[in-house]
Amino acid sequence: MDASPLHCIVIGAGAVGASCALQLVDEGHRVTLVDRLDPGMGTSYGNAACISPSQVGPYSYPGVWKNIPRWLLTREGPMTIRWGDLPWTTKWLWSFWRQGTAAAVECGAAAQAALMTRVHDDYEHLLRRSGQLDILRDEGLVVLYDTEAGFEADRWRYELGARYGFGYERLDVAGLKQRRPAIRHDGVALFVPSWKHTLDPARMTAGFASAAVEAGARLVKDAVEQVSAGEGQVSARLASGETLNADRLVIAAGPWSNRLAEQLDYPVPMGPKRGYHTMIGEPGLDLVGPVMSGNRAFVMTPLADGLRLAGTAEFARLDAAPDYRRARVLVESARRYLPDLQTGRSSEWMGQRPMMADSVPVISPSPAHPGVIYAFGHGHYGLTQGPTTARIVADLVAGRDTGMDLAPYRFDRFRR
Repeated sequence: MDASPLHCIVIGAGAVGASCALQLVDEGHRVTLVDRLDPGMGTSYGNAACISPSQVGPYSYPGVWKNIPRWLLTREGPMTIRWGDLPWTTKWLWSFWRQGTAAAVECGAAAQAALMTRVHDDYEHLLRRSGQLDILRDEGLVVLYDTEAGFEADRWRYELGARYGFGYERLDVAGLKQRRPAIRHDGVALFVPSWKHTLDPARMTAGFASAAVEAGARLVKDAVEQVSAGEGQVSARLASGETLNADRLVIAAGPWSNRLAEQLDYPVPMGPKRGYHTMIGEPGLDLVGPVMSGNRAFVMTPLADGLRLAGTAEFARLDAAPDYRRARVLVESARRYLPDLQTGRSSEWMGQRPMMADSVPVISPSPAHPGVIYAFGHGHYGLTQGPTTARIVADLVAGRDTGMDLAPYRFDRFRR
């Protein structure tokens, strides 16, 4: 049954938090959206700008550890570890390894698919609501593998997605030229039609927040230092000294969510899987739509202000300084497929993906505090799953049936 209007504090103004703020204010709730940065200027600023519902397979799977030495020793490999930070990252990597069973892959894929099947409808709703339908493009995804063996090693991911309705097809030379004429490639090429991309993920996220503010939400640019929950009330103390009191607290602070969760409950196995991008302002070509290198695990996406090369996985402390050599490697990799690429005007960026050990986000009430709702840990898919997460959060705030089994997303699932 729907609850009467409540005051909701949403911590985090990224793709998930901004979506939650707009969904909640539209349902009549009083909303305060808090972030130390402007909306969309954290991880949501620098991602690959893709809505990627076919990606249901977890990142830990049987045999993944056999690939790690090769990945680490290859300059253009998809993964690196800051060895000096290994004592800090070991606990999460151990939890990640434990999730790499066939049974866990099936459970994780089912949980992701339950979210992914809804993302396009939920996106259309919030884009229409915020007046941004023109910011999304429907050009699908092209995936490139240098060798047949490389594709065969990953085929299970595409077949897994197809089982849940996200099909794919192989492209011949003519098909690749039709879809992405700028690409030069003589290996395996695939087309995944379910993907879409945004011309500007930061502007789109900020648009959700702006629509929420126009509808009555309050936007507070400040850091949250302390959260607490008591009988019928939740509180957030800000760095400025202000204390916000409300009926509900939504923690959607991405990789920083654990710092707040341990003040209320306890930390969960979430680690920052850092990613990099190079943004090329005048690439000298039109890519049409996103292209992924399956071998090198990065994505090339055409945006309104240029071409974004995004990817890699770096495991380090949350506060470790960026290593922009990872961003420069992306340019070297892109030239393998785009020999005409011009890189005269470019910029580099690093962001933190909030990665759960089982690759499944937390969308759940607090075990100890019914007034607290967690919405974090979306890994690579915060942009993809933001509006769908917001709809679930709004159902939880209102006390409605969400229409889906939320057990896979429970905060306490690792202790059950």
